[in-house]
Amino acid sequence: MMKKKSIEKRNLSDLAAVLKLPQGRRVLWRLLQAGQLENHGFVPSDPYATAFHCGQKSMALFLQSQILQVSALILAQMRAEYMSEVNSLQHEIDEENEEQNYV
Repeated sequence: MMKKKSIEKRNLSDLAAVLKLPQGRRVLWRLLQAGQLENHGFVPSDPYATAFHCGQKSMALFLQSQILQVSALILAQMRAEYMSEVNSLQHEIDEENEEQNYV
């Protein structure tokens, strides 16, 4: 039977392996975004929606804390990679719009 410390160590090791992959960082970044960490979960006059949003945020906070235990810098890397992709896509959209304006 594995002791609690060895299970926690294995879990962080598993997460570190996922974070080494660009695909893993993208998936985890999407999960963090889905948790809406920047927003509060309160929905006026709807306790069920509030509970739902708070549950999402709670899971995202857990994931974020696990990621930070693996590396304090990885969240910045994940954000930079995401922003680079967004900027690249925006550039493509801008170019398509310019081409359409010339037609």
